[in-house]
Amino acid sequence: MAFLCSYSTSCFSTYPAFSATCTRAHSYSRTVSSTPFQRRRKRWRACLSVSSNNPVLDEPAIMELPCLPFTPAEVFIPTATKTLHLYEARFLALLDEALGKYNNLFAHIVIERVSDGAEEGVLSFATKYGCLAQIESVRRMEVGALVTIRGVGRINLVKLTQLEPFLRGSLVPFHDAASLDTEDVDNAVKGLKMILADVQRLQIKLRTSKDELLQTPLENALQWAEKGTVHESARDFIPSKAESFSFAPLQPVTSAGATELHTLLQERIWSMEATNTMQRLEKVTKHAEQNRSSLAAKVALQSLQF
Repeated sequence: MAFLCSYSTSCFSTYPAFSATCTRAHSYSRTVSSTPFQRRRKRWRACLSVSSNNPVLDEPAIMELPCLPFTPAEVFIPTATKTLHLYEARFLALLDEALGKYNNLFAHIVIERVSDGAEEGVLSFATKYGCLAQIESVRRMEVGALVTIRGVGRINLVKLTQLEPFLRGSLVPFHDAASLDTEDVDNAVKGLKMILADVQRLQIKLRTSKDELLQTPLENALQWAEKGTVHESARDFIPSKAESFSFAPLQPVTSAGATELHTLLQERIWSMEATNTMQRLEKVTKHAEQNRSSLAAKVALQSLQF
């Protein structure tokens, strides 16, 4: 669920942090799969820190893009997709600019509250877990638009260049360190693919509706990790195939419960912070094995019920 405040540019200060007087409307642009937040209105001053994740870069490319902020519960990762319902004027303006000026690209960033501050009404936030998002489809509705987006690669926000009517910032790519053991990485990828094939097969067996698509979020992410494309302007932001593949298993599986979804969120957060492809592959392999075991048990139970 995205939120965006109404900022006063008179309070803007230079990088690495800025302060702004905001009217907090909790104007969340909800994802279709999420429970919407209740609207509340409260006046406050916010200090938003533009933080770095110590990206592994050589002469990084810099790109300026519109930025759409989300809550910490909605970390977005490379290869994943999700659908947003954008309906406020500022969000629709961001959408139009991303489509018309920025080759269907914008920055998906998480803004996390870090402290209340000493003065009443003063809140501090930090930006984290940035992901370059590519717009894949837009369906205009009577109220707003349904927008499907794809995670391309991790990014760091280095400075904000605009506050009104929506955030815009300068971004750099954030990639894993180059691996010296490419053979080990290749073997890890091959082993993980075998486990994921089992997970995909079990998910299809466990379909709860005849109308449910055969292509699961996992299969969709795996295909994009192999063959996905993005506009040439963002080529420096595309991770290696092994790095992209290491994110693909972190998708919700069929019949996932609240505990499993919470575990998935924690895995996504860890993976967004990691800078070692091999370590991420090892960790997501364990996650995939757990999914395989859980799905196998559910399929066995389903067959007994029938």
